[in-house]
Amino acid sequence: MADLKKAKSIEKAYGNVDLKMMKAFTDADGISGCEKEATRVMKTYVSKFADEITYDTLGSLIALKKGKADGVKIMLAGHIDEIGFVVRQIDDKGFIKIAPIGGWWGHVLPSQAVTITTREGKKYVGVIGSKPPHGLAPEIRNKVMEVKDLFIDLGVKDKNEVDLLGIKPGDMVTPKAEFMVSSNPNYLIAKAWDDRVGALIATDVLARLKDVDHQANVYAVGTVQEEVGLRGAKTATYMVKPDIAIALDVTLASDMPGAEVGTKMGVGVTLAVQDGSHLGHRGLLTYMDDLAKDLGLNVQYDLLLAGGTDSGEMHKSFEGIVNCTLSIPARYIHSHRSMIHRQDYVDTVTLLVEFCKRINPQTLEQLRNSNR
Repeated sequence: MADLKKAKSIEKAYGNVDLKMMKAFTDADGISGCEKEATRVMKTYVSKFADEITYDTLGSLIALKKGKADGVKIMLAGHIDEIGFVVRQIDDKGFIKIAPIGGWWGHVLPSQAVTITTREGKKYVGVIGSKPPHGLAPEIRNKVMEVKDLFIDLGVKDKNEVDLLGIKPGDMVTPKAEFMVSSNPNYLIAKAWDDRVGALIATDVLARLKDVDHQANVYAVGTVQEEVGLRGAKTATYMVKPDIAIALDVTLASDMPGAEVGTKMGVGVTLAVQDGSHLGHRGLLTYMDDLAKDLGLNVQYDLLLAGGTDSGEMHKSFEGIVNCTLSIPARYIHSHRSMIHRQDYVDTVTLLVEFCKRINPQTLEQLRNSNR
């Protein structure tokens, strides 16, 4: 019989994390172009710490924690939108065809629950239809599913009942999946970690700067429409005019079966060297690496051959912005449920709080000169 006293216990939760805030952010429905519900959640929390809150015309939320009048402008941006769908067509029997907003793999969708939000804000739950495997030919079972061929079943009799609910083409459709804490409390599951986690980190940094004396003017920004082309990052950057801009986003976690070697969950700080849209500012990456080591935080580097983040638009604004991306490794993104690790969240917040406290005009000039 195994000695139970020697058995390894479940790992304790890492750091202080506001689970209620995380749930509020991730449970909110807000696809690209329809982010108001999510930005309202962010506003509720960040208004407790911000000196000013504004919006750009696309809807990105911009919260300022003031430093000195001539202090360095630091922009911390996490995109607030999530991937989802819109209602494309309603047939006579009441089945609803959908169009994707953001990148989906059709195989993750059959039999999954979704929420349709009408223009009046009413919500209705349906299920994406699926065929049972019984009697299906192998070539059908193995065929890659396309989103355009899928449909939502609302459990109604016909199109007239859908009309009575007020559902129309263009209405928002989002995954229905609630925030969960795993058996090991360090692993957190939710829809929309991509990229509500970035907006959460930006909000948390402002919270931890409350009553702290710092020179920099720190902007926590929830950008919109990232999943359809980094659009909110461009307009928000032109509104803030930052000296330093840091995108906060998820990256692909590699610590699972079948994945290529890459970033792992639970390491701590992840610095993005490059992706398909951006090369991290080398001076800023070096500064972040040195600062993390000073704080006793572990660091790993991330390199993506494709895809991009808000940094893709931020770094090339005006005459160029000192910019990098801090990543949170996540499993199963662009599906109903993805997973992150508390340590990555907490250590990233810790690093950014200290970064915002230390940055001054002299440090900014050193960073700018590092590329000259």
